[in-house]
Amino acid sequence: MEDVVILVGGKGSRLGNITKNTPKPFLEINKEPFLITLMNDIHRFGFKKFILLAGHANQILIEYFKKNKFNYTVEVIVENEPLGTGGAIINALPKISENFFCFNGDSFLKGNWLKIKNLLSDNVDAAVALSYVNDPSRYGNVILDSKGFIQNFSEKSGKNNLVNAGVYFFKKKLFENYKNKYISLENEIFPTLVLKKNICGREIRGNFIDIGLPESLNLARKSNIFHNKYAVVLDRDGTINVDNGYTYKVSDLRFNPFIKKFISYLNDRNILTVVATNQSGIAREIFSEDDMHLFHHEIQRRLHTEDAHIDGFFYCPFHKDATNNIYKINSNLRKPNIGMLELIKEKWNLEKDNMLMIGDKDSDIDCATNFKIESLKYKNSMSLDFLVNFVEDKFNLN
Repeated sequence: MEDVVILVGGKGSRLGNITKNTPKPFLEINKEPFLITLMNDIHRFGFKKFILLAGHANQILIEYFKKNKFNYTVEVIVENEPLGTGGAIINALPKISENFFCFNGDSFLKGNWLKIKNLLSDNVDAAVALSYVNDPSRYGNVILDSKGFIQNFSEKSGKNNLVNAGVYFFKKKLFENYKNKYISLENEIFPTLVLKKNICGREIRGNFIDIGLPESLNLARKSNIFHNKYAVVLDRDGTINVDNGYTYKVSDLRFNPFIKKFISYLNDRNILTVVATNQSGIAREIFSEDDMHLFHHEIQRRLHTEDAHIDGFFYCPFHKDATNNIYKINSNLRKPNIGMLELIKEKWNLEKDNMLMIGDKDSDIDCATNFKIESLKYKNSMSLDFLVNFVEDKFNLN
């Protein structure tokens, strides 16, 4: 999995005194630092390593991540003098993976930005997520040619209302030839890539917000774009992948027809896509929890090649007939009991009317019935169109 780099070094001078002693990305949104909201949203795509490129008031970041632990690793790299957005990346190159995602630390794109990953090619070293906004004058239009290459970053005419959403996918090598100590992505590197026809962009469906001005910060604090309204809960074996009976070996992973495209569709519509799976093979000592996690990692890795991801994996390793006494529990997590659905609802603060369960077994359907949410019994004969239409009708998305 690629590294995620976040640019958090700016002073936020346009916000006045509130950023005098606080990094702009650490301003509070939804009762937590904006940066944490951003990182948690990125983490649900499956990313587990974050590199923060810090400058102004960096000690606050360092102390925060010493005191607070997350389900991902965080490394803070401090620039000893202002280096610009490009210079900060160059300064951190020895720690960064060969290809990497990069985010502005003061903006948030609620959408399936994984779709820019596949824009890279032998002739393209950088990709930019673009967002539609009603008034692009503050940001400047991004103009694309017919093949998706970026022609201009600063067009003010409002031809297409597409703006730079602050999410990038880079090849590490594109930064290796720059020797300048201070260099800007926006003012120096991007214009060079445009001239070389070496940078592409793609519009990402979803909502975009930033906290760069007092009015946009206030808007962000009132916004509900940070939360997913709808969720589809998928069974794993028999629904996502072919069920071979205690399927756990990575070599045995085969996806059911259309399921990767269906998950990509859910991601594009900003519908949470969560797995709830019974895994009694752990209790019966057929495989371990580590084996299962490797299998889930491989599901996520292969989904990424299709611009798709799972937002969370929930599982029950317990069974009343376990051969390992640690797992010999009649657990409320095991479907058709509702424990996993309760956890999913609580984690994302969902309404039951906005949840849908899809699975191939009676226990999946009974679980949904017991929890009082709608369900669909999955069959391999179902078409992608059928699944999409069912979801759109359920959530009134037409």
